[in-house]
Amino acid sequence: MEDEKNVLEPQAEEVALSESAEGEIQEEAPKKKSLKGLIEYIKTHETLRQAILFFLFSMICGASQMIITAVLPLILRAASPSMREPFKWFLFDYTEKGIGEFIGFIVGSVVGQVLTFVLNRKKTFNVHDHIPFRAIAYAIMAVLIILMQTAIGGGITGALAKAVPDASDLISTIFNLIAQMVAGIAALVVNFLGNKFFIMRKFKGSEDAASAEEPAQPEEENKAE
Repeated sequence: MEDEKNVLEPQAEEVALSESAEGEIQEEAPKKKSLKGLIEYIKTHETLRQAILFFLFSMICGASQMIITAVLPLILRAASPSMREPFKWFLFDYTEKGIGEFIGFIVGSVVGQVLTFVLNRKKTFNVHDHIPFRAIAYAIMAVLIILMQTAIGGGITGALAKAVPDASDLISTIFNLIAQMVAGIAALVVNFLGNKFFIMRKFKGSEDAASAEEPAQPEEENKAE
């Protein structure tokens, strides 16, 4: 009897393990289906797909821009004391931070916008024609966005500085970050709408060529089968 119990106990354990494994597989299956369904939904809704990719690429490019904007002025000020001299022109007021901050802002903005244009043109909107026109139009929009960001950021920073005139360096840095975030969100929305409906829009000839190529693919697959 003891031998029979010893034989039955491992079998019972194996059955329990197999049932628990089956339960885990059944739990994972709906998750995989829901994830797959979400991916398919995004793929079939072009505007949503473009918005997600545009946001992700913009975050990457924005991080690159912020790093350059923060690091380059430090390098310039260390290399030359003249980079600490005050600078003010049009909307750009760097009387306290110096011309090095202005150069860092401009270089960072240019690098960020160039990366945004290249990545979104190839991956988000998938356009490969009329590149000179699109580059010029994007450059014009990028300049307008930089001016908009400067105006919004400067307005918010100035308003917060007036509200808290005796703010410490830490509080001033927080105010500056808040201003950059608000200006960055506004720029992101304007940038996406401008790209989707004007700069990266598909021209009539491109749409006709793409639609003419699409039906040919299923026919080729049927022949191969």
